[in-house]
Amino acid sequence: MVSQQSTIRRPVEAGPPGAREPAGQGQADEAGGACPADGRRQVPGLPVRPDLDGILADPDAPSLVFQPIVDLRRGVTAGYEALARFGPDPRNAPHLVFGEADRRGCAAELEARVLRRALAARDHLPDRCFLAVNVFPHLLSSPEVAAVWRGADLSRIVLELNEAVDIERATGLTSTSQELRDHGAFLAMDDVGSGYAGLRQLTHIRPDFVKLDASLVSNIDDDQVKIALTELVGGFASRLNGWVIAEGVERVQELTMLVALGVPLGQGFLLGRPSARWQELDPAVARRIRLLSARSDRSSRIVSLMEPVRISTGDYGRCGQVPGCPPCARSPAPSDDAGSPSPGGRPEEHAEEHAEEHETLRGDGSGGGTAIIVSNRCRPVAVRLAGGAGGRESQRIPTSLFALPDEPVTEVARRAMTRPAGCRFDPVIIVTEMGRPLGLVRMERLMLRLADLSAA
Repeated sequence: MVSQQSTIRRPVEAGPPGAREPAGQGQADEAGGACPADGRRQVPGLPVRPDLDGILADPDAPSLVFQPIVDLRRGVTAGYEALARFGPDPRNAPHLVFGEADRRGCAAELEARVLRRALAARDHLPDRCFLAVNVFPHLLSSPEVAAVWRGADLSRIVLELNEAVDIERATGLTSTSQELRDHGAFLAMDDVGSGYAGLRQLTHIRPDFVKLDASLVSNIDDDQVKIALTELVGGFASRLNGWVIAEGVERVQELTMLVALGVPLGQGFLLGRPSARWQELDPAVARRIRLLSARSDRSSRIVSLMEPVRISTGDYGRCGQVPGCPPCARSPAPSDDAGSPSPGGRPEEHAEEHAEEHETLRGDGSGGGTAIIVSNRCRPVAVRLAGGAGGRESQRIPTSLFALPDEPVTEVARRAMTRPAGCRFDPVIIVTEMGRPLGLVRMERLMLRLADLSAA
């Protein structure tokens, strides 16, 4: 965890995972109760250790504060994370306290206290919110911690398993995870990207939530590698039916990029600081998120670039009168002299009139002389591009790529760039699910949109 949470979070963050001794090597008593002092003298110049004995002797320690977790599409609070606090003494920063407790073999008792308080706080949660709480995976099956959750109702609780702890330390975690789910809990993998091989751990746990480490979120708007890693983790999580939570969101630019990338949930000082109360999302921040989400939804879909152009039967003769054809469906049926529609559809004499309707239906001037040429079944077969300045003749090229209106811009661009070199920059035809033409997208506009999305 980085700057914003290093003084409030309770996972082990004092240093690399290997820098701490495994649990059980401290001088805990055999009963697993209060942890006596180790009797070592303080070496001058070394940091003062946390007052772990005083903390364990205080029945009210630790206290909890709650940081909002925000829905980055709707701009509402989706949940909170419970964070342990051990008073104002800087020696008792959470990561130092838990690191010392782990070193001395007292971490399970401390974990049990935090989980017990989180369960009590859960009963006062706002509606439609969850409560996340960090736990060390290797302590879930310890007698102290197991006594808290076994037999308890864990609904609306998200247990964040710290990724900085090696999976090998958490023996039997797969079966324990299933038991926790049976009690109603959700599981999250915390700090993904900061420690051990996170993707390997994801395959073991198959979490419901994946929390991106704040080091990946910091300055993500200006780092293509972080963007790629976020997309990788997001894709992996979606295949597991999991949700991504981005931690450490502190800047508007980071928020904008995360929304554009489709990250569903976020947490950080920009969205809300830890508080002893269930704080609501700032209305200004909520409005910004909704605007960013709406803008991202529109700009990231290929239909936002679609140009209305003429639909022409060209030299393929008259239209086959396919009911699902958008031009045909919009064209008014011709009437007989009495004003009633002609039975049996269009008579033969209206073929030329209908062809003209195809030519002019989308001819509002925006497409100029450009047209999509369709077969007699209204399937796009070619594009006629208007001639440019200097009297250049119009150009007719065969269609080479179709896309549905809601396809992402990035996916259409990827497919377009895999076409043969000779047609790689030909227009993309936007069609309905039945293959009927709606309009086209020029590659120049597609490339400019990609640049805008990259710089957003």
